Amino acid sequence: MANKPALLAILVGFAALFWQLLLRDAIYNGAGLGRKVQPISDFPYRCHRVSGDPNIQACEDMWLDQKSRTLYLACSDSMARKQWMPNIHRLNASARALNDHVVAMDIDSPTGEGGYAYRVLKTPGFAGVDGDGRIHVVGMTGTTSAYGVKTQIWLVNARPSVNAKTGELLDNTATGANSTIEVFETQQGSDSVVHLRTYADPQIATPNNVAVAEDGGFFFTNDHGPHKVGWQHHLSSFIGTGDVSYCSSAGVCKKVAHGFKFPNGLHLGSDGLLYVPSAAIGGITVFRPKPDGSLLRVHFIDLDYPLDNLSEDSNGDIYAAALPKGMQSLAAFEDPLNQKSAPAAVWRVRRLNRDVPNKYQYELTKVIEDAEGELLPSTTTCVHDAKTGRLFLSGELSLHANPRPSGYPN
Repeated sequence: MANKPALLAILVGFAALFWQLLLRDAIYNGAGLGRKVQPISDFPYRCHRVSGDPNIQACEDMWLDQKSRTLYLACSDSMARKQWMPNIHRLNASARALNDHVVAMDIDSPTGEGGYAYRVLKTPGFAGVDGDGRIHVVGMTGTTSAYGVKTQIWLVNARPSVNAKTGELLDNTATGANSTIEVFETQQGSDSVVHLRTYADPQIATPNNVAVAEDGGFFFTNDHGPHKVGWQHHLSSFIGTGDVSYCSSAGVCKKVAHGFKFPNGLHLGSDGLLYVPSAAIGGITVFRPKPDGSLLRVHFIDLDYPLDNLSEDSNGDIYAAALPKGMQSLAAFEDPLNQKSAPAAVWRVRRLNRDVPNKYQYELTKVIEDAEGELLPSTTTCVHDAKTGRLFLSGELSLHANPRPSGYPN
């Protein structure tokens, strides 16, 4: 039997390893312990909320079609998000929103109320959940045809699990959601979308967001890996069970990278690289995709803020929605209509040597931060319109448009 000093040394060693591998980054990076968060007044923006409109709330993600100047938003109901958000183990399927939708907003057509002209896109012919025609939106992206005539919208559909024979809801707290990737097509100015395809596969287990590849396939993050429920789901952000997966255009899916702690809104950049952020401990893992859909890790961007969705502007800069105090952002789900305690931030990630093969150097700039959640509570996506300098930010409550004053550095 080991003597007491030796046993104590072993325990101390295990404690140190546990701290280094599982707790340190989660506490300092994820929870933001000791992080000084700046007030929104420190930044040169004039901000206003596009609020008071039930069609524009709980818009978890957005994508800007540069050719048509249309901003697409994946929107839901703020209170219902508290009940049904499988990505953070909100599994009360009977209380989920029944009116999730995609908004097409014309960002060059302002209205007198401080907003923009928009359309709520209808989905005729879409089967939904057991024929109900409903979708349950989370992450999204899009692609546009060469001349900008047609646009494809790719959506993570967090549909609930139902009995295949009766269509009745199963106990989703036991089964988890039955998520899919949905592809729709629309034309410029249309008020509806045509459903093209549903991708359903056991590998599409806990999908968070999607990035479309040039070969017609797509990458997506499983933020909790294969674990929809259970202890591994709850501990996933600590033990790193999240993954990146790839589905071919034929619908054959496989895991291509693993070991992530809550991988979130990934983005396939115009430089051909795949960027995968972590919403648990921060940072962005950079991969070079191979022709077969597999990934080669080439770099890690050390940004110690938890990160949600990534987007890219027409200059090739990536904008990352960040959560300065991660635990406060999660707590906001308990009271979606009063989120002032949930700060938000946006970082710009600029690659400095895009034209140099196998060289990866990035400039990180904090674009805006809101310590008190005064105007930007629980922001999950930021889209930068490089043409006008505006920032569009969305989250659990509403869309915020932030015109940029002249003279702000590019």
